[in-house]
Amino acid sequence: MEEKFMDCYNNSNCSPDKCGGCPGCGGEAIEKITIKVEWKHKGQTPEDADGINEIMTELSGELMVSGVELVYINNSFGEDIPNNTSAFFINGHALSGLAEIPTSGPVSQEQLRKGIFQALLKNL
Repeated sequence: MEEKFMDCYNNSNCSPDKCGGCPGCGGEAIEKITIKVEWKHKGQTPEDADGINEIMTELSGELMVSGVELVYINNSFGEDIPNNTSAFFINGHALSGLAEIPTSGPVSQEQLRKGIFQALLKNL
């Protein structure tokens, strides 16, 4: 059965972004999922900008394998950002509402990963 699906996949114009109508997936188009992570910060924060950029690059690579696009916004220009503070938002929802984060100290890659997957699970 697996070979039949592979033949169908290879000969039916299916791609990861478009369903060609073969019986392998039931004819449902695969939708693209985009996650937007915004880091709002101003002044001295526990997080290091280079470290956050590296974390976002790694998470983006992990998510890409599953067909999820990660858009990262490094926002230090908003008037609504108090000095010496930092907050993360995933699709507009505060990371603190999606995953446990420390009250002091930097946010870790694992905490961001948990928040992203909670957003995916809750379809936010």
